[in-house]
Amino acid sequence: MPSLFATTLSFVVLKLELFAIYIHSASGRFMPGGKRFGQLKATVSTSRSPLCQQSRTPRNGSPSIGTVRQTISSLLTIPQLYHIPIPRVPIFNAMGFEILFFAYLVSALGLQYLNIYKLNFHVVDVHLVTFILIFLSRRLIWNILKQTLASEILFTVKYFLGLIFKAVIFLVVICTLTWLLWKLFQHNSIQNCLFLLYPIVMYLCAFGFTLDPQGNKVMFKISPHVEISQIHLIPTRTMEKKAFQNGDARQELIGKPNCTLPPDAVRYEAECLRTDFNSRIKQVLFQSLLCAYFVGFLPMRFSEQHHVYYDLWWACQQILFIWLSSLLVLMMYMLPLTYCDALHKCAVHLGGWERYTCGHRETPHVWSPLTVWPQGVLVRHNKLLYKGLGIHNVAIPGDPHHSRFFFMFESPLRLINWMSASLLALVLYQLVLIIRCHFWYQLLSVVGMLSFNYVILYRILRDRWALQGVLAQKETRD
Repeated sequence: MPSLFATTLSFVVLKLELFAIYIHSASGRFMPGGKRFGQLKATVSTSRSPLCQQSRTPRNGSPSIGTVRQTISSLLTIPQLYHIPIPRVPIFNAMGFEILFFAYLVSALGLQYLNIYKLNFHVVDVHLVTFILIFLSRRLIWNILKQTLASEILFTVKYFLGLIFKAVIFLVVICTLTWLLWKLFQHNSIQNCLFLLYPIVMYLCAFGFTLDPQGNKVMFKISPHVEISQIHLIPTRTMEKKAFQNGDARQELIGKPNCTLPPDAVRYEAECLRTDFNSRIKQVLFQSLLCAYFVGFLPMRFSEQHHVYYDLWWACQQILFIWLSSLLVLMMYMLPLTYCDALHKCAVHLGGWERYTCGHRETPHVWSPLTVWPQGVLVRHNKLLYKGLGIHNVAIPGDPHHSRFFFMFESPLRLINWMSASLLALVLYQLVLIIRCHFWYQLLSVVGMLSFNYVILYRILRDRWALQGVLAQKETRD
């Protein structure tokens, strides 16, 4: 028995020695990347800071995985962002633009009547023409009334005289429109008169019960008086300012060439700019459709009672020209170069993500709303894997609003290129029509619209060339 017990004990000892040799040889095996498991273990253990080792809370004898991921995320290298100031090109002021736009609409209205009636202007409904002209001048009249008391001191004689002048002008316009509507109801069918009231329904559906749709301001919580809804305030917006500290941001001009903003401030600014951009686009679409409706469609509709024969296709084509030209000129005014640059800078700070579908690759990074992620990094969010697209990435992965914002304004030339391409296509098509025109009134209508489009094309291409020169200078410096 003692000999049997000694033999068994020696066999167990031999097994333990063989197992120890196997473990020692396994620790020296190579990974596919060329590193040893032992070296990787030593590297990870030495890369942990003492703070992380102290804050680690073992659970069932295992280290905290979140601590390791937080440590690895802090080792990412974040490049600096640099913004080159854009050239200060002249833009239309409010009054100058309204005068130019009203002159364009009056010219387009005259050209549409020329297409329909030729030289038979004695059958034109004067009440309808007057009603359309007063309606088209509403923006100009409203702007004049707004600027009447813009710089007056309250409760002075001049201030009260201005109020009385505003009230008189407003009453005169309302009474004139009411009288013209009454005359139109007397000489036209009810169906035609209802077409005059249809834009009111459109306006209520789009903007609600407000007399000034442009007065809906999107406020930045940077300062009580900082707004982005006014075009002349766009260059001094939050993107060129620092801070957001403890929920309240302090307005500080950036004195250094690099621009840094915390992630929550960037997302808040992107949301404000997105809301303001959508509001501007809605105003542009509504105003352009309203111009095409009153200038192009209503003269065609009210010409039926006079039994006038005209080229229907050419008149409808003129409506399309009026809508496209109005759309582009309103976009040029509502989205100036400084505003497009503001959107671009915010998009660069915001960044973007795309789904990473190359297998189920393991990544130690979990997306955090307080982290600025570099380009090309892989993060996991909501059980999905995303890859960073921008230089800085603070957008929420999978958020469609952030994705569209980054796609549209990542390049400062994208929006201007779309406008330039649309206007160039319209101008080229009108040039082809000039060659193929067979009647004098058709030639006059196309030339009249084309001359105005040349002015818009010049200003848009001027802004594009100025911005392209700045970008080329930036690439040369980089």
